Amino acid sequence: MSQIWVPLHDIPAEGREFSFSDPDLWAEPWHEFGLSYEMIEPLSASFFVLPQKEGFLIAGRMAGTVAVPCDRCAEPAQVVIDSEFQEFESTSGTLDDETEDQAEDEKSDLLRETGQGWELDAAGLLWEQFQLAVPVKPLCRTDCKGLCPVCGVNMNTAACECEREEGDPRLAALRGLKISSS
Repeated sequence: MSQIWVPLHDIPAEGREFSFSDPDLWAEPWHEFGLSYEMIEPLSASFFVLPQKEGFLIAGRMAGTVAVPCDRCAEPAQVVIDSEFQEFESTSGTLDDETEDQAEDEKSDLLRETGQGWELDAAGLLWEQFQLAVPVKPLCRTDCKGLCPVCGVNMNTAACECEREEGDPRLAALRGLKISSS
């Protein structure tokens, strides 16, 4: 995955805004990770970096529309991305009252220190935020019927003639059981 290192050493105390709209920023990781996503409305992102005593406060927004495979039928599902985000990236690596494991857990994967000062991996940050903005189980429509588990036909477009198994025959006696609350 590509990295875009943004220098943070010259950011004024009042902060600075960064904007990104290059389609390759998104298309490259989609290809690299084998994701069959497609850009419908170009994705754009901007974030504001505010220096803090022990790190950087980052607040931003991402917007656009992408087509992703439906979780039930694998047909393209349009997902509108309109997400705000905020996070704090720590620059402190001290072990005052912390154990080494805790310090390692708090270490930022998006920041690196160079001879010039701190740099932020903007591509990594935006990829992370994109993944958080995409629904876990995107659907092409709310009433998507999915694929037949036997023959694989898309049940939204055609009916299949597969026989449905009624479940475990050992539990057949319980199928008609009605529970009343009295």
